[in-house]
Amino acid sequence: MIYFQTKKKDTGLNFIDINIPDNQKQLDAYYNTRKTIFCQEQGLFLDDDIDIHDASAIPIIAINHYLGSPDEIVGIVRIYQNKDREWFGGRLGVIKEYRSFSKFICPNLFKGREVSALYKMSIAAGLIYRAVSLANYLGCNTFSAHVQKQNVKLFQRLQWNIIEETIIYGVKHFLMEADLKAYPSTPIYTKSLTNNSLIGLEKVA
Repeated sequence: MIYFQTKKKDTGLNFIDINIPDNQKQLDAYYNTRKTIFCQEQGLFLDDDIDIHDASAIPIIAINHYLGSPDEIVGIVRIYQNKDREWFGGRLGVIKEYRSFSKFICPNLFKGREVSALYKMSIAAGLIYRAVSLANYLGCNTFSAHVQKQNVKLFQRLQWNIIEETIIYGVKHFLMEADLKAYPSTPIYTKSLTNNSLIGLEKVA
């Protein structure tokens, strides 16, 4: 759970929760948000951005809460295991209206590092942190992602390294890899709605 500091006297009633969709409505909103960002806004795809990885990917969503009640999905990302213990992240996006949110309270964001409890970054940073730390919990030796050029500096601030430059969907991307030591193994205590069935997340031995 991430609390955004919007006023000097924060009531704690307005916050962004990063979790896994736990009902069909949230799962539908996850895909609709992807379509809005990657099809309509960026034009990377025509009708939808669904691919073969979605069959096994774990969707992660950032949900805006107002006065303690869920409001809308404002950010998305997915993770999937490409090979044994080799995980990938992708489809990271935040809707326009929430990209300017830049101060969230998240104690112990990076264990063992001197980081303020008020971490001055973004919803995207929170999604990245949650995605990698969950993959680390599930059993991960490497975590990589193809990152668009404009987002490289954000990933570098979050302890990612550039591996190589590549072109995907006609757009310059950089294959980057996370420093797993900066992302402590952290489970998500929930069940996710995937392929029309509820599944629990179990740690890989």
